[in-house]
Amino acid sequence: MEGVAPLRKRTQRAINANRRRLLREAYERYPEYAYCDPEEFNWHEAEARLNVFDLYYLADSGYLDVTRGSAGVHRTPDFYMLTPQGADLIEIPGLLAERLPLRKREREERKS
Repeated sequence: MEGVAPLRKRTQRAINANRRRLLREAYERYPEYAYCDPEEFNWHEAEARLNVFDLYYLADSGYLDVTRGSAGVHRTPDFYMLTPQGADLIEIPGLLAERLPLRKREREERKS
């Protein structure tokens, strides 16, 4: 894909931390949509592409609703908002740690 930054490798902790950040930002703005600043969400810079990747992952998982722009050949986010399923991740104790763990220990404690 021409002009698209490569996806750099990340740890599972880094992936989950970024996805949690996006969920919390949406939670803080609910019921309004959060704006996707083109400098923070674009396909041409590595860090910004990771944000696009994580945003669409959360949307495809049903945790966020994303409005899409029509510029270019790539899906480009304009705004995003928390869904009820995303709110459950934040509000139900332990669910966020189970789905997007930051520490291996959290996952192991949940299994016990």
